Amino acid sequence: METKLGEVADVIRCQLPRTRTGGKDGWILCREVTQADFEPISGIVSGGSGDIWVELDPSGKQKKYLIRNNDVLFSFRGTGETLGQAGLYIGQNEERVVCGQSLCIIRPKAIDGLWLYYFMRRRAARESLLAKSCGNRLMTINLNDLRDVLVEMSSDEEVDKIHAKHKRISSIYTEIQELSAEMIRLME
Repeated sequence: METKLGEVADVIRCQLPRTRTGGKDGWILCREVTQADFEPISGIVSGGSGDIWVELDPSGKQKKYLIRNNDVLFSFRGTGETLGQAGLYIGQNEERVVCGQSLCIIRPKAIDGLWLYYFMRRRAARESLLAKSCGNRLMTINLNDLRDVLVEMSSDEEVDKIHAKHKRISSIYTEIQELSAEMIRLME
């Protein structure tokens, strides 16, 4: 069975005013996730790489713009190389993290988040989205088109397989991070 993405997940574009210089009253310092923060092979995003001041009330309705653990991040604007890429935010104890201007949050509400992440990384899903893009050098996928994308609803067995696969990928990712940190220490 298939259903529209917008029926099983919220698609959120962070359109808050932002600046790289010091904030004023009502502005908070956040970490910003850009596509460069996606791990190249797995797409895992462990945190933002830059700081940005955002006009935001984190206790009100605007808190939906803050990235949460296990949110799927999607590049709706980019080049042929970067457009349509999906990342999974695993968070590293950062409370105030927002998307860069070319990313949106896909927050599952009636579908397993890990399964949705792996579905969005499939070649067929990306190709169908790229076919809806417009622009020459810098292309864009309209967020309404993204909401209308048909998503396969998974069986419990498929979800269990994805979770087992992700557990192994996470283990490898953690091991790589530890080895990289050790290599940095040894090179000092």
